[in-house]
Amino acid sequence: MSTSHDHFLPAGTTDRRSPCPALNSLANHGYLPHHGTQITFTHLLHAVKTVYNLSFPLALLLTFGAFFTCAKFSVNRSWSWLRVSVTWTLDLADLSARGRDKIAHDAALVHVSGAPSHAPDPALLADLLAVARAQPAQGLTLRGLAEVQAARVRALPARRPLSRLHAQIAAGECALAWLVMRRPAAGVVEVDTLAQWFGEERLPERWQRPQEPVGLLQARKNADEVQRFEKQ
Repeated sequence: MSTSHDHFLPAGTTDRRSPCPALNSLANHGYLPHHGTQITFTHLLHAVKTVYNLSFPLALLLTFGAFFTCAKFSVNRSWSWLRVSVTWTLDLADLSARGRDKIAHDAALVHVSGAPSHAPDPALLADLLAVARAQPAQGLTLRGLAEVQAARVRALPARRPLSRLHAQIAAGECALAWLVMRRPAAGVVEVDTLAQWFGEERLPERWQRPQEPVGLLQARKNADEVQRFEKQ
């Protein structure tokens, strides 16, 4: 896949977006509908698999999780032709729905806690970038991402701790961000990459998707590492 992602259009006031920079970037570049609505299962599956080079099992798991928790069924009847069509589609904004069985969670890297969020929070983004700039490598390793995640968890009110499911989701997000956005030779997600992907919700300049498909077991292993780092 080309390293040029020139077709980029930020979300407008009527476009729908999620709390996920990976999906918002796909919509802003046209790999998903720019309006962010009525996305089909196969469209989302193909986009995340192709652009981020996820293995089919991992892409299928992520897509199914999004649809199972947040998508909508609709039944359309045409009595004149006695036809019934059933659709299962997702709006990106639906992914911001809160609940114990939903994907959206508190203690996100750049999204506010306690309320639906469709865009990065400037203060949280600035904090993420400041931490990255303070590192010798001018970026974040997997441990660095885990430490930022742990700081977000510590900032939560005591009455609203992160559930086990949401802690696993948050760790998985850190792992996937590192796996698809890191500079392989250094194992670091650079400051500019963080700013463009998390902040501008665009595919970073000169970014290339991983050369080898990112597998389900690999993602799980790195997510487990994130949770171990958080406990240290």
